[in-house]
Amino acid sequence: MPPGTAGLALQPRPVPGPVPPWAFPAGTAGRVPAGPGTLRVDLPGRSLAAVRLVLHSGAGREPGGLDGVATLTAHALLEGTEPGGGTALTAAFERLGASLYASADLTALRIALDVPVTRLGPALELFSSVVRRPALDDADVRRLVRERLEEIAQEDADPGTRAMRELRAVMFPAEARASRPTGGTRTSVGTLQGSDIRAFYGSVVPAEATAVVAGDLSGTEADAALTAALEGWAGTGGPLPTADRIMPESAARIVVVDRPGSVQTYLALGHGVPDRSHHDWPSLVVASHVLGGGLTSRLNAVLREEKGYTYGVRAGLLRMRHCGLFITQGAVHTEVTADAVADALTELRSIISRGIDAEEHGSSVRALADRAPAEYETSRAVAAELADASASGLGADYPSNYLAAVRASTPDGVARAYNKHIDPEALTIIAVGDAAQIREPLEKLGYAPVTVTSKEE
Repeated sequence: MPPGTAGLALQPRPVPGPVPPWAFPAGTAGRVPAGPGTLRVDLPGRSLAAVRLVLHSGAGREPGGLDGVATLTAHALLEGTEPGGGTALTAAFERLGASLYASADLTALRIALDVPVTRLGPALELFSSVVRRPALDDADVRRLVRERLEEIAQEDADPGTRAMRELRAVMFPAEARASRPTGGTRTSVGTLQGSDIRAFYGSVVPAEATAVVAGDLSGTEADAALTAALEGWAGTGGPLPTADRIMPESAARIVVVDRPGSVQTYLALGHGVPDRSHHDWPSLVVASHVLGGGLTSRLNAVLREEKGYTYGVRAGLLRMRHCGLFITQGAVHTEVTADAVADALTELRSIISRGIDAEEHGSSVRALADRAPAEYETSRAVAAELADASASGLGADYPSNYLAAVRASTPDGVARAYNKHIDPEALTIIAVGDAAQIREPLEKLGYAPVTVTSKEE
């Protein structure tokens, strides 16, 4: 008995109990007359309303030769309804305690509004003016082009960004939009003009869009306000091209992106997998977590804890509408680049060689599914997840079904899904680092031919 505890009745140490039941918030579907579909999600106690408008006009539907027009359109929408009006627009939203964002990816052009529930109506009126009557002014576009070119230069200087860009460029054929940077290249962005932006945005089909609104909406006129904001909104241009569905090509290869003098190598190892509609997707997520989902994962246990090659490696799935990519990535010291690749390959093969045990499977499932109540605590997170599901054509019940599938997975089932869809002998390996130091050691691995590139986009 510890000193000083004589006569004290010590209580037993608390033991965590079972995780209480939780379900992803359900929404009520609707539609604005002749306009976007809607999804209303009532979240009691969430005083912030999150509106997410998903337009099916992402980079995957850009006309030929206009790479980057979707991203530039998203930026231009934030410039307001009058030429040079970006500052005034920001101030108008700030007076309501609201924030407006816009972005584009391969799948969709996304416009987001966050505002206190009590001011949702006025904010949606302002939001309506932005989506219906954006200025998309020539002078604003010229400035945004200059800013985007500066962003591309910064992306060129970031090894992680370069690695991911090169991974897509190698894995997808040149004719696939996914093979090229979502935000465009220096050449393509440099030629964009205001007329390109206006034509692209004019081709948006509002009836194909989805508007999600989430928050404590009880007692509000959220449905009426959303309808008033979007009813009667129509496109003015011709149809956009259909997005391609070209799949990635999985094959063993090593590409070195030369960065002379670099003291670290940024590694990205990739393999194509099915899209999120496939029944094996939840199991692949679990397998990724087992391999690189935390500091106790297989990759980190070896490369970080045992060998000290890196501060951390992560593995996960990149979500696209028509496919996915399994990716392992992280930075390692230059002198151990080849050793780190060899050890990473050993761990990526380990699910095939020894399967998954119950303990690590349970730990991964708990991390992925049991943290969901905290992960989706805010109206922003709920609205964003439902909007993303809509953009990928998955339906409003997808988040709930996905979490249920993660919980229902088994160690053997996860291993089977990994073995079926990911071949560790057919990985694309991108190494952004000093080619003079890392090329020969990578060649000696004997995994695949090594090519070197120093090209800038």
